[in-house]
Amino acid sequence: MSDEQLDLDRYIPFGLTAIANKASRGASRIYLDLFGIGINEWRILANLKIRPGMSANTICAESGLDKAAVSRSLRSLEEAGRVTADDGSEARGRQLRLTASGEALHDQVIRVALHRENLLLDGFTKQERRQLYAFIRRLRVNVEAANNIDYRELPAEALDVNGAYTPAVEVEKAES
Repeated sequence: MSDEQLDLDRYIPFGLTAIANKASRGASRIYLDLFGIGINEWRILANLKIRPGMSANTICAESGLDKAAVSRSLRSLEEAGRVTADDGSEARGRQLRLTASGEALHDQVIRVALHRENLLLDGFTKQERRQLYAFIRRLRVNVEAANNIDYRELPAEALDVNGAYTPAVEVEKAES
């Protein structure tokens, strides 16, 4: 039995997930109370405001949202008259757009979303914020490689003599 355990203060996937889950739960509660929508509906509205004509598949791929959740949220937004979809038969899916009502809702929610972002970044200098944005962009690129790893091809330095994976923290300690 191994004595290895995660240092949750240094394990990036845990930290990112904990922050994202807490921020999403809080946002969903606030948006539901104020606007009658949850976080997934807001994410769809935000995506379509930036890139009208996106498909549900593209929204899922770019934002990491679950297809079933997006489907349910889109149905709700369409029924409420917030989103409309072209009936095109393109393989990539229907092109989605905000209606005037969806645009108006977006313009209300974004004020609260940006206020919450400012609260999350309280205490960060402008330079630290720029650095954080750069780190997040890099992590978004790196997550593809991490998710597509072939475990049969792990680098030798990541394996110990028993073939078990050595955490990056341990590799980092060994190198210093």
